[in-house]
Amino acid sequence: PRLPPGSGKSWMHTHCLFWICVLFASAEFPQPCPKVCLCKEEARFVNCSGVSLSGSLIFPLETEHLDLSNSGLHAMPSLALRSLWKLQVLLLCGNDIAEVERGAFQSLERLQKLDISGNMITVLGSSFSAGLSSLLELSLSHNRIQANNQLLSLHDGVFSMLFKTFLTLQTAGTHILLSDNPWFCDCDLQRVFSKLHSVRRLVLDRYENITCTEPAVLRNIPLASVDTQLCAAEMATVLIITITALVIVCTLHRITLGPTEQERLESVALQIQLPRRAQDGFFKGKSSISPNLMSPHLL
Repeated sequence: PRLPPGSGKSWMHTHCLFWICVLFASAEFPQPCPKVCLCKEEARFVNCSGVSLSGSLIFPLETEHLDLSNSGLHAMPSLALRSLWKLQVLLLCGNDIAEVERGAFQSLERLQKLDISGNMITVLGSSFSAGLSSLLELSLSHNRIQANNQLLSLHDGVFSMLFKTFLTLQTAGTHILLSDNPWFCDCDLQRVFSKLHSVRRLVLDRYENITCTEPAVLRNIPLASVDTQLCAAEMATVLIITITALVIVCTLHRITLGPTEQERLESVALQIQLPRRAQDGFFKGKSSISPNLMSPHLL
């Protein structure tokens, strides 16, 4: 049957509209720049510094440089970061972030610089560096990281966790800033930094600015000026304690078992010498008798 006049054009028009809708539905629309932020160069540079951010955050997918410093953040915006797979620079300094959520940087494989200084972070989880395969600079200064024996995770001590966290950074020449944290300077901390220095692909920037907070005798003293002495002092203390313990044990052993073998030998020798001395005295007395008083038959 013949189609009514103009029906062919209508069918073609409907068909084209259908495919246009399909193409638009499958296309990735660029996210608009947040109203409180400043975006440049087609939203590749997003600056939200100094702006109070709250609620759900959505950033343009093309973002390569994201500045969220001094924005009053109390938690890591993990959800907002998951789609920013092109991100290369992330600035989170000057906020109130106390914890880095598990897998927070999982999708940021192109990230080269991460600045989370000036926050309230105390412990770095084992998954902290997951996804940061291109990281070149990490700033953790001015936080509350405390690597001492009083802070323990469920499985590993903070010392080993701190070392393992940085060891998972595989990018050659990664720069790490750790100054201005409340470090407890002891032999364990010295061992951690010694191991970090031995990893060639890691660079500890401004190591000379890392100062001790505890113990009080080392407060505000640079770790670099005492790091070689921390383990030596601890070994000397252990040696003194060991020697003292040995002296106490030997004294108790002597009291319990009585005289030593040497003392017993000296006692036996003295007992042998006493009869000899008595005999010598007898013969000396005998030789002193006058010959005139001796009996003729004895002469």
